[in-house]
Amino acid sequence: MRGPTPEQLLRSQPPRLRASSKTDQAYLDLREQILRGAYQPGQQLVPRAIAERYQLNNTSVQLILLRLASEGLIKIVPIKEHRWPYNAAQDEYHVAALDRRTRLLSTRQGDFVSDLRRQGQQLRIEVEEIRVVYADEEVARLLALSPGEKAIIYRQRQWLDAETLMALRETYLPFWMAELLPELEAPDCDLYLLMRRLGKQPSWCKEAVDVVHASSLERVIFGLSPNDPCPLLKLTRRVFDRSGEPLSVDFLTNRADLYRLQYSFPLSPEDIPEPFREQER
Repeated sequence: MRGPTPEQLLRSQPPRLRASSKTDQAYLDLREQILRGAYQPGQQLVPRAIAERYQLNNTSVQLILLRLASEGLIKIVPIKEHRWPYNAAQDEYHVAALDRRTRLLSTRQGDFVSDLRRQGQQLRIEVEEIRVVYADEEVARLLALSPGEKAIIYRQRQWLDAETLMALRETYLPFWMAELLPELEAPDCDLYLLMRRLGKQPSWCKEAVDVVHASSLERVIFGLSPNDPCPLLKLTRRVFDRSGEPLSVDFLTNRADLYRLQYSFPLSPEDIPEPFREQER
């Protein structure tokens, strides 16, 4: 379905609620106000004010906020600075933007970063690591190498602003890319342009996308609260030349609340180059 729209959500109450429960009634009332626009996107909801308004204890208020977060109606943001003494709260709660079209759109053409920059997005790129490694079985299989053969690992972090990490990129390259290792250190380098300088012709890619819950390590890296239900998009991207030779493999981890992915692809197998027609298991 395209929506659901706020109007459709208002007509469909969450299942299995006890109508007589004070907590459930407070949850439904606050939910309705958010859907009707009584609160603006980004506006902070203060747990103490909710508790006083509905005469609830803190546990009930936390349950309400977690329910609203699981519906995508609010965002749970870790408190980065305690502004007054004895504040034990770990999170802030902000009304979420319901229009997913406000997220950054990646058309999946060209390099991941340059794709967004063409739309006027000035992301900050941090090159975290570049080094020679020995390919494990998975990387060797994806790059058509032998296990233990030399490869290059190239890691980036992509920031929306000083505090918002949007994506992690871990790229593995065949060892022939070692000739241009110094140029990979530039945050704005064009990986596919560098390949062409070495006589390679990247022309096709295959992607697999998984939606996963953030692990404890990923929550630390992305600065997510342990209570934030925000999922992550895990993309595995393999780039090939027209003959089917793999030129790189990317493992991309993106915040699903900030990105939209848009794909273009042939509708007929005959329009796909021969090496790519078979589905991978």
